[in-house]
Amino acid sequence: MGDTMTAATTRITGHAGHEVEAYLARPEDPPARGGVVVIHHMPGYDRATKEIVRRFAELGHDAICPNLYWREAPGAAPDDAAATARARGGVP
Repeated sequence: MGDTMTAATTRITGHAGHEVEAYLARPEDPPARGGVVVIHHMPGYDRATKEIVRRFAELGHDAICPNLYWREAPGAAPDDAAATARARGGVP
């Protein structure tokens, strides 16, 4: 384990070919490792959630957090995206 990693916002392909924003972090060390999917809390895809993703990478795991509000409010600030999702009845 080390603290060298790559971390970036990316896009993953979801249902019916729709793209969803996600935050991905991977350790630089090449040994085999497991992966973790981090699900963000209601306020959304925020700095604290991204820190959790980086922490898993620091511990030696590939980690990703999909932005569950992406379809409802692409590119919106976490609080605004959460409000939009709530106004539409939540995330399906």
